[in-house]
Amino acid sequence: MGNNIGMDPYLTNDLKDIEAAVREFCAKEMEQEHLHELEDRHAYPRELYRKIGDLGIIGAGFSEDVGGSGYGAMGHVVTVTELCRNLPGMGMALSLGYIPGFVVDVYGNDVQREKYIRPVVEGRYVSAISVTEPDSGSDLGSAKTRMDEKDDHYLVNGSKVFTTNAGYADFYTLLGRDGGGLSLIIIDKDVMESNGPGHFEINDLGRKMGINTTTSGELVFYDLRIPKDNVLGQRGKGLKMVLDGFELGRIVIAAQALGAMLYGYERAVKHAKKRNQFGRPIIKFQSIEHDLVDMYVEIEKCRSLLYKTAWLYDLKDPESKKYSSMVKLTVPQNAIDILNRTIDILGGYGYMRDQGIEGALRDIRITSIYEGTGHMQKNAIAKILF
Repeated sequence: MGNNIGMDPYLTNDLKDIEAAVREFCAKEMEQEHLHELEDRHAYPRELYRKIGDLGIIGAGFSEDVGGSGYGAMGHVVTVTELCRNLPGMGMALSLGYIPGFVVDVYGNDVQREKYIRPVVEGRYVSAISVTEPDSGSDLGSAKTRMDEKDDHYLVNGSKVFTTNAGYADFYTLLGRDGGGLSLIIIDKDVMESNGPGHFEINDLGRKMGINTTTSGELVFYDLRIPKDNVLGQRGKGLKMVLDGFELGRIVIAAQALGAMLYGYERAVKHAKKRNQFGRPIIKFQSIEHDLVDMYVEIEKCRSLLYKTAWLYDLKDPESKKYSSMVKLTVPQNAIDILNRTIDILGGYGYMRDQGIEGALRDIRITSIYEGTGHMQKNAIAKILF
């Protein structure tokens, strides 16, 4: 088997073909210099996003009735892993354009899914989800943003923070207090424009540790008028829908981390074979060799856990809830460890921006935080187990 990471029983021939197509696209279209240029401008890779929509990469996991290929969680895992295997920061930014749309795909009616998810699949729409508030953080059930019913619409008042893609998303899925419960409502660009700027603010929270090709913003609403038709799913069930949507999101975030693990490992092996010290390649030193073996084993363990989790999710097996928390807890932490080890193997070169490793480490750090920190995942697992 050697260094040929990628042989596994979960991938059908169709999924292997998709994997190869994504790899070919990345080799042609994704460059480190382009990523740095976008980071410096704090700009989203919209042109590349449209291309992966046109090629069917976004649609691999979405159902056929909205233009996807119907491969479910496994389709998303394969494509996102490959995007991030080539260039983690770019792959993460691209996949973050459609991950927030999962909840609309699962709970939207036919009209909503056609209006919002089909354009996402085609790479024309970037999605966002706004659930976190300044005072409540991970305690989503404490949301204070209000959705007050009035005639044929709602008036939305309140604020949300840490909304990825704020400012350029084509629609936002917002969690708000609807009477005594929490509901979800879709806020799109047309709604915002029809209300006018006096009814909302979108404030960029500034530069982050990583993935600076995406924004992280604050949304503030002042009597923003939203049609009742934009309510997503059943009123009062918004929190459950968000948490259910996060289940698939956690799996795909773990795929981002797995891709970054492969990115680091493959560069560490390449460097260790080329770099000569004391008259021989450093891969011939036992300490380096053992580090690379440890990295390889961790990748295979994480890949197996991730693929099993996606498989369970696609089967609608109740065990997938536990596994989605397990994979979200495990893979990001291992990705951080492997990228740190890669920097050690590359030495001073690993610390330089043009090598890409330090950027990948900064980018991937968020995978252990968003859609539930490691502590939140442990709480979820413990609740199921005990």
